[in-house]
Amino acid sequence: MKKIILALVVILAINISGQTPIKVNKAAENKRSVSESYPVDVRPLLENFSKSNGIDLSKIGPQRTLKKSSSWGFTVGSKKTWIASNLETNDFYNVPSTCRAVGDNCYIFVEDALWNKETVDQDAINAVLNAFENSTPANPSKGIYHTVVESFGNPPDVDGDPKVIILILDIKDGYSGNGGYISGYFFSYNEMPKSEPNYSSSNEAEIYYLDGVQNKLLTESGLTNAMSTTAHEFQHMIHFNYIPHDETFFDEAWSLVSEVICGYEIYNQNLYAQESDHYLLDWRSNDNTAVLTDYSRAARFSLYLYEQYGASFFKQYLNKKVKGFNGVLNTVSSIDKSITFSMLMENWFLANFINNRNVNPKWGYSYEGLPKMSDTKYFNPNVSVSSASVYKYGVDYLTFKGGSNLNIKFTTNESIQIKAIKKTSSGSIEVEDVSSGMDYSLPSFGSDYTEVTFMVYIVDQSAYPNTNAFQYTFNATGVFENKPIEIAYDNTEPVGVYVLSVGDTVAVIFDGIEGTQLDSIRVALRNTVPMEGGVWSSTSSKILSKRYASFTVQGNTTPVYNNNTQSYPIPYPNWVTVDLRNYKIDAGSNFAAAFVIDGVYENSSSPTNRVMHTEITNSGPYHSYTYLHKPSGDNLPGWYFIGDGNTISLYLIRAYVSYKTTDNDEVIELLPASYTLEQNYPNPFNPTTVISYSLSEMNNVQIKIYDVLGREVRSLLNEVKSAGKHSILWDGKDNFGNRVSSGTYFYQIIAGNFVQTRKMVMVK
Repeated sequence: MKKIILALVVILAINISGQTPIKVNKAAENKRSVSESYPVDVRPLLENFSKSNGIDLSKIGPQRTLKKSSSWGFTVGSKKTWIASNLETNDFYNVPSTCRAVGDNCYIFVEDALWNKETVDQDAINAVLNAFENSTPANPSKGIYHTVVESFGNPPDVDGDPKVIILILDIKDGYSGNGGYISGYFFSYNEMPKSEPNYSSSNEAEIYYLDGVQNKLLTESGLTNAMSTTAHEFQHMIHFNYIPHDETFFDEAWSLVSEVICGYEIYNQNLYAQESDHYLLDWRSNDNTAVLTDYSRAARFSLYLYEQYGASFFKQYLNKKVKGFNGVLNTVSSIDKSITFSMLMENWFLANFINNRNVNPKWGYSYEGLPKMSDTKYFNPNVSVSSASVYKYGVDYLTFKGGSNLNIKFTTNESIQIKAIKKTSSGSIEVEDVSSGMDYSLPSFGSDYTEVTFMVYIVDQSAYPNTNAFQYTFNATGVFENKPIEIAYDNTEPVGVYVLSVGDTVAVIFDGIEGTQLDSIRVALRNTVPMEGGVWSSTSSKILSKRYASFTVQGNTTPVYNNNTQSYPIPYPNWVTVDLRNYKIDAGSNFAAAFVIDGVYENSSSPTNRVMHTEITNSGPYHSYTYLHKPSGDNLPGWYFIGDGNTISLYLIRAYVSYKTTDNDEVIELLPASYTLEQNYPNPFNPTTVISYSLSEMNNVQIKIYDVLGREVRSLLNEVKSAGKHSILWDGKDNFGNRVSSGTYFYQIIAGNFVQTRKMVMVK
């Protein structure tokens, strides 16, 4: 089983200062894509296949010896009909194939039906051979074979030939164009002699299957995926040689870290980051969605062991031939006799949240870009939770970020443990134990300590049922002042602006905070031209669901991009705040702020605006999404996230929320104190200008343009607008679409009893 691969395509490249070339990834992380393909777990399919064919996998072991005792002796061009499994119909079938490459450690066969049909060619086969024999991203002078053998052990050899057979074929898995597919697999059935009952279709060889269609071997990304799959499946083959029936979690975890050891990207870590409270060893093979999180969790666990104890840890584990947690503990204790199971798990949980080896070498990773575990945030310290739970070998993170003088008391089963992770005002981290049933006080919370996270976990090895959730409660008190809370995912100045196309939309999804409502949205704009935006609810299946509010934003300056320093002014001066309190938008659930691209960028006759962006490490969870109306290549219109392999772009949009009160005046004052009509900008103008106005309350607004004789030239607006600052563009045309002549014009606003008129000049 392999990682989700997100399609990477270049859709636009530009060289104008301050503008950024775009690389987009299909937004598949939260099921937001129009269509997607991803590898799925082959185990349930193989188990069902075996059951249908009377095969007892539990009786297959590496100790059997086949009659064959010499090498295959294949050369390039050798023909061989291999046997494969149709995982859709549960039948064996023949695969006529030709040997297309021979290395020191492998034969590479390709299904004849795939050869030279824009699917597999000799260049692709040579690349596969080179990766297996000679070169990996981790070491350009060492291939997958030697890297994995050195880290895990030797593959089985029941056919008398030390070379492994790689069969590239179209795996029959029921894949129909999108959804889950099998990237590759090792089937231990092939280790059995044909002479035994129910094994007449065995290939009697060390063989693994690699999909040559969905892996798209003619592309760089497809080849990378195939080689990562190869590192994964080759470990399964080796694992079988030592512990043929190990627990699924550990067999898969070792295969996942095999990919990392070879230098390929770690499996999607966003999934486990969102579900840290889950029984560690659970493996949901019959749920193609849930099992992806199990892979994510297994990858994180094996990565931690790899970084703490080195690749030799896995070889020692397999050589001991003790499966499961007992094997892990035996191996760890042989390396570090001072560590216990509880300490290992505690350190792993702390590393997943703190991820800083400078605080403690056991509390962090060297691997870059790992997402921090999701936590439950409390900005009001006055919290009482009477029903919470945590699973065996699972963990909850409860973070208090607001208020002062925190006092908390946990009541819990004695098997549950608690630690406080305290962040000081200087940014340092302190960790201490918290006792259940006793008050834990932090009087300097809010001053010396800016936040504290309580790590609630269970690592007791007693034989509890895996599905048990252990209950705990807590009651917290403190001093709370209801100030606006900023929700911001950016922490740097803008690095650029995307041109994008008419019909595109940029959006940032904000995590809801229970008990709050939205006060305002703040956005960094490129120039002073008005831009339409809005706030929507956001669900797991739809980025923009129900629209709560619509508004217009307008910047007050056009920052100058410095070509010498390749940067914008610091701090960035063109931020705009939109007050949204009158809408009374519930911010307890996820919501999105979005802006629509409604015109060509930097058009000299009719310029339009754009939202600035920065870049963050490509670790997720992602919050910025872009709707591409007309993406290039084969991609369908839909939501994407933008970035390369190392970073993801983040639009500079922030939200401010406050806890709901009976008196909204307790929230910071953002509303205009009175009605105003500002001078248009630019003035004089040609051919367009912007008119801005402010309302102290919601009202119907009329804005009209008159000539010097008092005749109506254009009715720009006649609708209800919310309290706050608004802008509207006049394109220099009259009510009939005709361009007006040069001269003096007057614009007037009528909002309730408020009436004001200003003068402007058009020049040509």
